[in-house]
Formats: sequence, structure tokens, C-alpha cells
Amino acid sequence: MKMSLLTCLAVLLFQISFAQLGDVIKRKAGEGVRQGTAAGTERTIDKGIDKIFSKKDKKKKDGNNNSDPSSGNNTTQQPNSNPASAKAQTPSIKAYTRYDFIPGEKILGYDEFSQDAVGDFPDKWTTNASGEVMTVDQYPGKWLNVSKQGFFIPQFIKSLPDNFTAEFDVLFLPLAERQGPNTASLGFQLINNPGTKANFEYGPDRAYFELDPYLGNVSIASYTKTGEKILSNEFSFNGLNRNKLFTYHVAVWRQKTRLRVYFNETKVVDAPSLLVPEVKYNSFRFATSLNNDGSTWLISNFKYASGLPDTRNKLITEGKFSTTGILFDVNAATIKASSYGTLKDIATVLKENAAVKVKIVGHTDSDGDNAANLGLSKKRAEAVKDMLSKEFGIDESRMETEGKGETQPAAQNTTTEGKAQNRRVEFIKL
Repeated sequence: MKMSLLTCLAVLLFQISFAQLGDVIKRKAGEGVRQGTAAGTERTIDKGIDKIFSKKDKKKKDGNNNSDPSSGNNTTQQPNSNPASAKAQTPSIKAYTRYDFIPGEKILGYDEFSQDAVGDFPDKWTTNASGEVMTVDQYPGKWLNVSKQGFFIPQFIKSLPDNFTAEFDVLFLPLAERQGPNTASLGFQLINNPGTKANFEYGPDRAYFELDPYLGNVSIASYTKTGEKILSNEFSFNGLNRNKLFTYHVAVWRQKTRLRVYFNETKVVDAPSLLVPEVKYNSFRFATSLNNDGSTWLISNFKYASGLPDTRNKLITEGKFSTTGILFDVNAATIKASSYGTLKDIATVLKENAAVKVKIVGHTDSDGDNAANLGLSKKRAEAVKDMLSKEFGIDESRMETEGKGETQPAAQNTTTEGKAQNRRVEFIKL
């Protein structure tokens, strides 16, 4: 029997209302990510209502990731908030006036999980637990679920220099109904990894910071080569709440023994002597412990870079400075607030050298349409000029703009690291 028009409308209204109950993890294989079209080159999320409650139907592939197929489930999760309030809000760049993080000059590792199928454990990582790549309504891109107790390690990092930066996005989805004294912490560790076995052991030669939404704090600690704990501290942070969804862009900055950690615009850790000089830290790992309540930790957009950009010397002396530290919204020329530290550094050099004029050149990777890439790069260069003028007081007459699109790559466009290096802004002394 065919449904009447009123019945169809009623069903549709019910589906829309139900979809608004909460953010939903979408786990259908291959769902949620598509190539950008004329609007730009970067990836966007598909938010079709008919896909919001999709279940994944793809089995985990066999491999050396030690995944436990029985540990996963095919049900969706609805956190204690609705999409309208839970969706990540872009903070104003004015909130970052004390933000001094500047990413490393050369990208050594980058993973947004674009090459991995939803439902699989990512090829570039290893674990002694289980995890899978997912998509999440309201949050673009792909995410790695690191909720199961254990370690999650990016295998493309083989060593750590004395000066490096690491960045990633973290998303915490609380369980809708919480019972008992539960806990679920997520740690980020620097370790001395002498071999495969040490990947998955709590041993000496490590330093870490840990997020604990149940205690509402961030803790840090480090250990010597003999396993002696030499530094331990806890910092209260109101943004970590076990009953609420939260998301942060986390930035980590190492300078020899010093470690700084930022959550969005806030510096939550600045420990000058956290790292032990005689320990050779050569690997990262994420560690999830005692996650017994069903809440979910996800990470995405992991970037690792070495060195510190010498903005002044390269721009004034060498005549050219290039940076991947100015970030933009997907398929847009809107500058992300986390770019503040890099922009401030450039503005400082221009203020100290008042006679210098520059050309600001935007570049993209080779994904997408050539003409769209060219147009987007021009708009982004203009956005940088506008930001330097309005927020930092640099005279517009000192700045020209140009867009090169994908025509002048700085690295191969065949890897995610190369593409990330190509998405850059260049400053050329005139």
C-alpha cells in the first residue's frame, strides 16, 4: 500500500528530529569523505540525513595491528549534547593574543587518515589494543578511535630531534548515561623505543602529559633510564569535563629539555626541565588507560615537524620565507585562529624592518581542479594581507599578493606529508 503524502511528511519530520538528538559516529566503510569540487581542493564531510545513522558493515582487515574484532560494535553513539551546541566553534583570533606556538619548519610526518578506509586500523600506525578510522557528524574529516586501553603509535616517526613540534586534534565523546566511578584518560608520550617489545610497555625513558576529564586536570611526568620518576605535576583545567563533549587542537613544542603544550589558545604546560638530557627520545605514542565506561577518544590531523623557522634571517637576509603555520578553514580563505603565533612572528619582523615590502604568495597541493586551486590560493594570500593589516597594524601599501595554486610544489604531491608541505604561504622580500 502506498503511503499518503501526510504520512510521508510525518516520517520525514520524525527522521529530522531524531537526527538532532546528538552527534553521531558514522562508521560505514568509505562514507563521509569526498574530493572537494570547484569550491577548493580539501576534503569535506558528507552530512546527508540518510547517512547519519549508518552502521559500518566492513570487517577489519587482518594485519599486524593486533585488532580485536570482538571489541567493536556496530551501534551508533549519542553523546550528551545536540549537534547545534556540540559543533566545534571557531574561536576568534583575538582570543589567541598570548599564543606563542610556532610550528616546525619542515613537516616530517602528517596523517589525516585520508588514505584509510572507514572501519580499518590505519596503515601507518600500530597498536597493542584495537582501533578503527571513523567519521563523526559535525566534525570534518576522518578520526582514529583510540578508546581501547593500550598504546597507539605512528610508525612513520623514527627519531625525534631536540627541537620539534607536534599537533593533533582530539575529540572526547562522553557516554550518554554514566554509572559508577569511571575513568578514561588519554596520554601523549615521548619514549626511548629500543625495539618492538618496548612499544607496548610502561617502562623507563619516557615523559608524558595526560588528559583526565574525570579529575578535570592535565598531569605531566618523566622518568630516567633506570625508571626513577624525576618530575611529576598536575594542572587543573576546567575545559576537561567527563560529562560533556569537548574538542581541542593540541600543540606540543619541544626545545631540548623543555616541553610546552597548548589546548587551543591556552598554554597548559610549560615545563623547562621535563625531559631528561641523557634519554634519547625517538618515538611518540598515545596511551589510553582504564577506559571502562564506554566513552570515546578520537584523534585526527596529526602533524610532526622539525626545527624552528628563522623568520627574520630568511626574510630579511635571504629574501624569502615560507611557512605551513598559517592554516585555513576547509575550502575557504578563512584563517584559523591557531595561526596567530606564526602571523605575530611575521608581523614582528615587518615592524622591526619598516622599510621592507613583501609579496605574499599562496600555494596549494595538487588535489582538485587547477583553476579552483589557483583561485583559492589568491584568496588566501589576500586574507593573510588583510589579517596582517587589521590585526597587527602592517601598512597595506607594504604588501602585495599573488596566488600560485599547485604550480610550484615544494615537495612531491604523492604523500600526505608532501601535500601538507605544499599547502603553504610564502613571503618574498621586494
